[in-house]
Amino acid sequence: MESNIDKNENIQINEVADPTVKKRKINKTLVMLGSVILISVGCAFVFVSKVYPSLTGNAQLDAVDGVKMPAETGVEIHATRPSEAEEVPKSASKKKEEKEEEGKNDAEEESTIVPFDPVIVNLSGSGGRRYLKVLINLEAKDTKAKHKIEAKLVPIKDRLISILSSKTLEDIEGFEGQDILRREIKDAADIMLKMEDSVVQVYFTEFVIQ
Repeated sequence: MESNIDKNENIQINEVADPTVKKRKINKTLVMLGSVILISVGCAFVFVSKVYPSLTGNAQLDAVDGVKMPAETGVEIHATRPSEAEEVPKSASKKKEEKEEEGKNDAEEESTIVPFDPVIVNLSGSGGRRYLKVLINLEAKDTKAKHKIEAKLVPIKDRLISILSSKTLEDIEGFEGQDILRREIKDAADIMLKMEDSVVQVYFTEFVIQ
């Protein structure tokens, strides 16, 4: 009998203890869940307040650097180009060379006078009683023609004497006669120099008939 009573008591105690144990387990589980939730919330807060601003700040810096890249590239490209201070002397030097070249060309193209010594000849048909004294100057069209004339002064003067001594008094009298003589001397000089229009004009600075 006593044994049966003890069993019944134990059964009753276990039945009473079971709900208590279950309740404790549930409370423990809730506490653990609450702790996990609190930890998660804390981690989220730390991430939002500390980590996220740092990440976004780096992203903004990268974005800013990305914007500045073309400017930096532009600076490097500009650095490889000569400065304006360097370009100005080069430009001025180039202009100076061009002006010197133009001046040289102008000097070569500028006409110049080549004087001859006086020429005295007896006029044709005068029997030695009349003579002509003339001082001739040839205007060369450029420096090249001048050098050619100077190189052939003696042959040209010999040709001038031949032309002048072949003229009669009637041939050289008056403006028209002298003009014809000028053209004849010019043509003869061009032929001897082998240059067309090498002589621009023939000038008589002295023309005396006696």
